[in-house]
Amino acid sequence: MARPMLFKVRFFLIFALLVLTGGSPAAANFHNQCAPGLIQCGQTSCCSPAERCSFDGFCIPLGGTYCGGGRTCGPFEQCVAGGTRCAPAGPAKCTSGLTCPPGTTCTATGECVPQDDPGPITISPTECLDGSICPSGSTCLPDGGCTRPGWFPCPDTDSQCRPGFKCSQHQGCVPIKAVDCGYGRWCKPGEICLEEGTCGKAPEPESAGDR
Repeated sequence: MARPMLFKVRFFLIFALLVLTGGSPAAANFHNQCAPGLIQCGQTSCCSPAERCSFDGFCIPLGGTYCGGGRTCGPFEQCVAGGTRCAPAGPAKCTSGLTCPPGTTCTATGECVPQDDPGPITISPTECLDGSICPSGSTCLPDGGCTRPGWFPCPDTDSQCRPGFKCSQHQGCVPIKAVDCGYGRWCKPGEICLEEGTCGKAPEPESAGDR
């Protein structure tokens, strides 16, 4: 009679041990089996000192974000879609989707640069005397309004010139290296402006013997 009772006690103890260890015989033998220097995490994980142990027994890498179910997102990321995917997170997230690491910042073009590098310089809009606002790259005109972006006004005329040109006498613009004949007319370097509106060859400079 004692033998059947002893068998029942043994069966109960084995069953209780399996329940406590998650039903896995391997888990029952895992207790305190981590190598020296490692930290036991749950029933089947051993974490390094740089890792954290999750609530359900998984190791979380340094700087990582635990999503649950053993899934972890890297530094500067967050868990999305119920923890199935990772996405950039934090105030350093760029409009391009990049997330800048510490010591860097986002530029207007969505790139990560060192914090002491401001990136492309953005010119603020200009407020004119008449109250109008010229967009970035434009300049106020004396009589009101704004120049075309990148162009500049001629102070003595009402003309606007684009880069690579200069103001012509009276009106208009001429190439920056050209000889200005006025009213937007010009001649090539080495030529002179003639009264009839054409260009002529510039006279040779006098030598010392001709004087």
